[in-house]
Amino acid sequence: MYSTLRPHVEQIFDASNDLLDLTGKVFTDDPSAWQVCRYLCGPPISQEDLWTLVGAKFRQVPVALADETAEAIRVVIDPVRFPWVEQRRYPTESERQAAILATSVLWAAQQLATERRGEASTRQEASTGEALSQAGLTLDPSRSPIQFFDDMQRGTFSRERHIAGAKCDVPARLPDGRLLALECKVSNGPKNGWKRVNREVAGKAEAWRSHFGVQLLTGVVLAGVFDLSCLRTAQEAGVILFWEHDLTPLRDFVSGVRG
Repeated sequence: MYSTLRPHVEQIFDASNDLLDLTGKVFTDDPSAWQVCRYLCGPPISQEDLWTLVGAKFRQVPVALADETAEAIRVVIDPVRFPWVEQRRYPTESERQAAILATSVLWAAQQLATERRGEASTRQEASTGEALSQAGLTLDPSRSPIQFFDDMQRGTFSRERHIAGAKCDVPARLPDGRLLALECKVSNGPKNGWKRVNREVAGKAEAWRSHFGVQLLTGVVLAGVFDLSCLRTAQEAGVILFWEHDLTPLRDFVSGVRG
């Protein structure tokens, strides 16, 4: 991945006069360059934070926002990797090569982590769907939003649909009419686990209960490392816990529901 991404970093250096002229022209010439430039910041800036600073969401930088995008990145450019920018001088060759190397490695590490999370999420959703199928539910391929119970037929499940405005990984309509909203979460440590479960899942659970009442159940399929107190807090918030390595409890629960 590093060898694939490094040329894009080098291209930004070339287009911006080694970052000394990081202006809107960089983005009018290449509207996708903002993705590379996020990793020039110290620390790297997220898509959402950059959109907030610029004032709009985009996949390609609009011409009208090119200058604002350049300014948002310039003010937080990393002074450790790129000391010459603040000093308004050209970098030495060793500084330039070290900066390109560091930026390429940083970007590659982030991309690899993102891909791994995506692969884990896809695996979890597939395993969850298989368990629901074994429990007697039928896959509904629809991706349309769910605002009312009857937006899903009883005895069906789907993949990645919005429930009351929030994305749900695997929504299922049980035979008795209740809605089971299943989230899939992987954690590599306790701190990450709190974010994934108590902030993301529990937050959605509260919003969904507010919209649908007690006829909506929220569950989460877990894999990885989670702090015990994190799991207890989630259960106290009404979230049902399942583990990816053993989805028998999910299968038994769903198959035991009668219409």
